[in-house]
Amino acid sequence: MRGVWTRERIALLKKFWAEGETATAIATRLRMSKSAVLGKVFRLRLRPAATATTAAARRNTKILRRRHKSRSPNKNRAKPVAAAAPAMAPGKTLFELTNDCCRWPHGQPGTKNFHFCGAPGADLEGGRPYCERHARRAYVGHRKTAAAPAGVADPPIPSPSIVPSGAKRFVFSQGRKRS
Repeated sequence: MRGVWTRERIALLKKFWAEGETATAIATRLRMSKSAVLGKVFRLRLRPAATATTAAARRNTKILRRRHKSRSPNKNRAKPVAAAAPAMAPGKTLFELTNDCCRWPHGQPGTKNFHFCGAPGADLEGGRPYCERHARRAYVGHRKTAAAPAGVADPPIPSPSIVPSGAKRFVFSQGRKRS
């Protein structure tokens, strides 16, 4: 009787599961599929024993021990040093923003770590809510001018409120152009 859950099979399943056997090993012993075993474990709400270690965990521990022993320490090699993260301003909250602060949001609104960029360079009254760096990210447009020579900085990108309607085409992420 393959695939039928009898009382004997359920008792064996509970016993093997409590001993920490894997679903694959139990399926092999009971001549069932791994999915059938896992489904029954779920329906019976069986939890693995706290003290029992699974066979897979024991195998992984042995493999890690072998790898650790096989490594020979090279005393001449310098230990890697963690690269220091660049010091960035923590940003500003909504109440700390002024008219010349960048309003580019960072993080998920409503969470503790949410803040705005706050870098100078924005002009809220002039219609530019972002600093130069975030304006380049926010307003991706199609440039019709020739490329600037090497060593010359890109001209500032005007904000959409300054650009006359129809003068600039915005590019979608799929590459389509909108007129």
